[in-house]
Amino acid sequence: MVLDQSNLASEYVKDILAWIKNKESKVAKLQLLSPQLDSRRQLVDWSCEVADKLNLTTQTVHLAVKLLDHFMDGHDIEDPQLFLVCLGCLQLAAKMNEKETNIPRGCKIVALLPKPLSLSSFLSLEFVMLNFFQWDICMPTSCYLTELLLPLSIHLNDWQHGRPIANFRTAKEELHVAVKEMLDIGLQEESMMLVVPSLMASSILQASRLVCGMFPGWTDQLESMTGYTRDQLEQITDSLVSLHKLHGEEVLCPVDEGYHSNISVGCSPEK
Repeated sequence: MVLDQSNLASEYVKDILAWIKNKESKVAKLQLLSPQLDSRRQLVDWSCEVADKLNLTTQTVHLAVKLLDHFMDGHDIEDPQLFLVCLGCLQLAAKMNEKETNIPRGCKIVALLPKPLSLSSFLSLEFVMLNFFQWDICMPTSCYLTELLLPLSIHLNDWQHGRPIANFRTAKEELHVAVKEMLDIGLQEESMMLVVPSLMASSILQASRLVCGMFPGWTDQLESMTGYTRDQLEQITDSLVSLHKLHGEEVLCPVDEGYHSNISVGCSPEK
């Protein structure tokens, strides 16, 4: 009997999504009471710049920001220590997502701080953070789910700008660029902090398809795979599209340069 590989892959993705939805339902909700909330965007931008220097992936950065949001939510951190906490989050996220050879050494991390700090102090912070998270830092992120669903987000029979796609490679590259920009928006915006990763990832894909002029905006396959309908995604999707128009290319590009995306735009099959 010949197995349908696409069906097997779909079932695999469905299993992962089911596990992640269960996991995200158990993650403590942010209270948004951190005194450092006004500094969040600056900290996110700085974390992206550091991640670029360390050659870390997008998924690592998104997990680091997720850890940062939750750690700040439970602590009143003095301003000089905020950058140290950012580095601690990046280090923990790297240990979860990076290859062993790409996990930055503590001495290299400490050297990136605006002010000198001993390695022992940094290691102590890492232990404090692990205790705070009860040693469970495997937190779902919208980035992981977006990249998981990305291969299913464009098809040869899609329409673009009111007609069948003329060049599949170009359309796919355009969509991937839009997804990167939407991921940046979702990472930066405080208004998106409370959106669960599965809903955020689905909204990012729908918003990306819409800004690229693809029809339908949300396919039946994606709805079946994620369990989210167009109506459930409408509010977040509309916000993302509006923010995308507001930000524009000149604002999004500097953030995107702050880390390395796992989304490739150079390997798209040509129609």
